[in-house]
Amino acid sequence: MNFKKTFYLSVFTFLFFTISIYSQGFEGYYQYPDIHKKNVVFSAEGDLWTVPLSGGLAQRLTTHPEQERFPKFSPDGKTIAYTASYEGPNEIYTIPINGGLPTRWTYESDFSFMNCWTPDGKIVYATRAYATLPDYQLVTIDTKTKKKHRIPLSQASEASFDASGNTVYFVRPSYHGNVTK
Repeated sequence: MNFKKTFYLSVFTFLFFTISIYSQGFEGYYQYPDIHKKNVVFSAEGDLWTVPLSGGLAQRLTTHPEQERFPKFSPDGKTIAYTASYEGPNEIYTIPINGGLPTRWTYESDFSFMNCWTPDGKIVYATRAYATLPDYQLVTIDTKTKKKHRIPLSQASEASFDASGNTVYFVRPSYHGNVTK
């Protein structure tokens, strides 16, 4: 008799917490979050979403059938740069924080993934398109002039910059899952 009560109590507890968790809107998977002041951007269901840091209803920014990943807020918080494979290989795109049409920034024909922004507003991404070895290299794009600059660090795929933009912190060998935060 005691076992039966324990069993039913366990099942009830499991169902109660499962239903309450799903009713709160926590179901799903959420990847690659980035925070700027009071906003969060993340990937879920293959699209980009924003939500206030305090919580609330998330707003979908993209609806393309391909996956959008690695979103990062610009330093001013008005633009999100991300990786997507709209036209074949994964390339770098930007979209305004309120949604709209994406702008394509790279045409590498090799996997490019969004890394971060420099403090002065340049996009930083990693690609193997310019490497002579099968290693990633960091590249910046000036969003005003569209000029690219390769950061001369072999095997570097992840970076963070100090507030001045003069010092870069990176990991070698490439791609450890963004441990430069």
